Amino acid sequence: MAYLVAVWTFCLFLARVANATKYGTIGYGINMFHPFCCYACHDSLVMVYLNCTTFSESSRAHDGMSMKLLKRMDMDMAGSTSDECYATDEPYLQSFAYCIQSHCDIEGLSYEKQNSCFREMAANGLLVPSLEDSLPTVPPTEELAEHAMWLNKTMQVNEAYWKADRGTIDEFEHSEVYHVRFSIIVMTLSVGIPLLAGLWLWLTALLPTNLRQDGLVIWLQASFLLPALLRKRHAQPLPFRLGYLPNRSMTGLLTLYVILNIVFCAVPYRSVQPNTWFSNRNQEMAAYIGNRTGVLSFANMALAILFSARNNPLMYLSGWSQTTFLAFHRWAARVAILQAVVHSIVYTADYCYYKDGGNAYYAEAAKPYFWWGIIATTAMGLMAGLSALPLRMYAYELFLGLHIVLAILSLVGSWYHVDLRYSKNWGYEVWLYIAFAFWAWDRLVRLLKVVYYNFPSGTSAQVELLPGTNVVILTMFPGRHWGAHPGQHTFVYFPTLKRVWENHPFSILDWGMTSPLSQARLASNSSSDDQTPNKEGSLRQDLEPSTTARHRHCHTSPDNGPEPQFYIRCLFRAQRGATGELRRALLKAQSPTTFASFVEGPYGGLELPTRAILRYAERIICIAGGIGITYAASFAKQFAHERANLRTSSPRDAAGALFPRCKQFTLAWTVREVELFQYVRHNLLPDLSEGGLDDESLRYRFWITGTRTGEGSADTTSATSATQPRSQPEPDILPDKTIQVTAETHTEKLITTVSGHRMDVAQVIAAESNASSSTLDTRVAVLVCGPGGLADEVRFQVARVARQGVLVDLIEETFSW
Repeated sequence: MAYLVAVWTFCLFLARVANATKYGTIGYGINMFHPFCCYACHDSLVMVYLNCTTFSESSRAHDGMSMKLLKRMDMDMAGSTSDECYATDEPYLQSFAYCIQSHCDIEGLSYEKQNSCFREMAANGLLVPSLEDSLPTVPPTEELAEHAMWLNKTMQVNEAYWKADRGTIDEFEHSEVYHVRFSIIVMTLSVGIPLLAGLWLWLTALLPTNLRQDGLVIWLQASFLLPALLRKRHAQPLPFRLGYLPNRSMTGLLTLYVILNIVFCAVPYRSVQPNTWFSNRNQEMAAYIGNRTGVLSFANMALAILFSARNNPLMYLSGWSQTTFLAFHRWAARVAILQAVVHSIVYTADYCYYKDGGNAYYAEAAKPYFWWGIIATTAMGLMAGLSALPLRMYAYELFLGLHIVLAILSLVGSWYHVDLRYSKNWGYEVWLYIAFAFWAWDRLVRLLKVVYYNFPSGTSAQVELLPGTNVVILTMFPGRHWGAHPGQHTFVYFPTLKRVWENHPFSILDWGMTSPLSQARLASNSSSDDQTPNKEGSLRQDLEPSTTARHRHCHTSPDNGPEPQFYIRCLFRAQRGATGELRRALLKAQSPTTFASFVEGPYGGLELPTRAILRYAERIICIAGGIGITYAASFAKQFAHERANLRTSSPRDAAGALFPRCKQFTLAWTVREVELFQYVRHNLLPDLSEGGLDDESLRYRFWITGTRTGEGSADTTSATSATQPRSQPEPDILPDKTIQVTAETHTEKLITTVSGHRMDVAQVIAAESNASSSTLDTRVAVLVCGPGGLADEVRFQVARVARQGVLVDLIEETFSW
């Protein structure tokens, strides 16, 4: 509900911004030269001198001129005609009035519109007589010469010039309307497609089984929506770290997006000759193409900012992860940058080749609006170059800082580029208003989350290092309670560390109610006890005192003392930056340590389509690799909680359950470190002997592939941070054996632990999804979080069983940033 309120607030915020723009855009609130007949009359008379024109030695100040005059910047007139001059010169007013009446009557324009245009245009808004009062008593018979310099008496405008100018301004505005229309189409499709995708996921979850088994639905799911573009390459980077390859459906959408932008930049353009603004067709086409690419670049820039936002409402409505939207962010930014480069090249060519050669270019480049455009385009180009995946993987925080600075510089440069050029007359700044609104919305909500969940009491973080590994256990006590859900993550700041500006995303593994005292005691026990098992089950005995409290789902701790407090727990591997600083501080202290922290969240979790998939799933397979267990274990905990309350829950509680139809939940986890496995297994995963799980509905399958000590292991995971770990020596493989770790005799067959082998993903998915069964009407949901190679293998196998007719959906959680 809170997220829906946020989405509604976001829509109101955008509406407020749209109203603040006052005029809109060309064709949608702004008419550049309507009525054309009136504007053409004005253009036919405004270039001649009047009796009240004043002259100076050099008068080339063009500030405040309208667009049509700015298009004639190569004129060299030494006279200056003020608005007061126009308002009082009788020959000019009579000639203008007669031109409007004689031409606009033919076009069917009403007197009211003719009069309105006359009063607005005659003297730039100064008070003038009405059109009727200004008409000459005797219609003029003499026509203004083509190259006339003076208007000393009432005359007809030059008809040839009037027709050429009317065609010029008509076609120019027609082209400008297309700029806006195409930009609206790009933005509408870019926002609408994720919504349609979310609707598809939601509807397919609700479809009856017989409709879900329709051949077309199966083909779309198995051949287009699920598979990677090239066999098994999606979550893991391309060779030489060239980037990430979208899956087939994302590739199709991105291809459509790029093609639309190419087409919209290329057509339609029409040339009008003779032309009163452009001396030749090349110059005319340069203006049209330059303006088209400039407007589209602004629109795509706004989309890039929206798709990069942590608080993007489309994530909640579409079911797409932030990783997916960041892929769209990168492509929207690339398109915007290329369009800005084309805009710059076209106008450079215009001034260098189609006007007065280099002199015209250097004269224009000296103007502030021009070099602000150069600054914006340069910043965008640098932003693209410095966003290469190798830099992001090597120094993510450096990349992020430069990215934000360059993005701000490009937005500021773009703003001054159009504001100094057009003074907010034509609505080009509206697209920047939208970009500013997206950016301000995200930053404002992030700030509000930090303030609301951390103040006034603050957030303390208890941090300890899991012995024998580089895994850090982070337990935080936010200033306020929040409704935690499985699959969520939060960003954490550590203001007392050196890098106070850094924040990192951590998956929320565990949450509940406890007291700080008991939590500190638990942390002390878990770090001081001997956690290195020498035989099967020894770790369970060492940690047994903590198991009574470890699975409580937001229940009060039995400890006496301080008031129970809400906590969230995360596990992560120490990398560079703030997490590395934490690890070094823990090694130095050699004991659990308390740090000041801020939490910004929660994010992710139960988006509408994701919730629909899980609510209608009858089997759930949760596959985790390494530290990806932080994502998977939260779903196992939620399932165990719902099964424990199944017998006593009311229909209303059942309606709000996440897994109301799930009959079997399988958690499959492959991990290198024995220490990490044993800590999670005996402290964070639900005990299969607990109430509600005696029906064999929850099963565990574990694979331990590495050595007893995990210092040397660093599986590339998607559940900690966007930076990638350093490569480490491959760990030794344990002896090949299969062991059973159980708590009760009747649960022995529910837990399988395999040492010395990697997970056989194909076997797990085939067996747990009932793919070999003669009836394929069981709905299956597969969740995966882990290294890119594991996630890609899961995607490949899910698509394979989908082609066999299994009703399967995939939920992938990756942080491939």
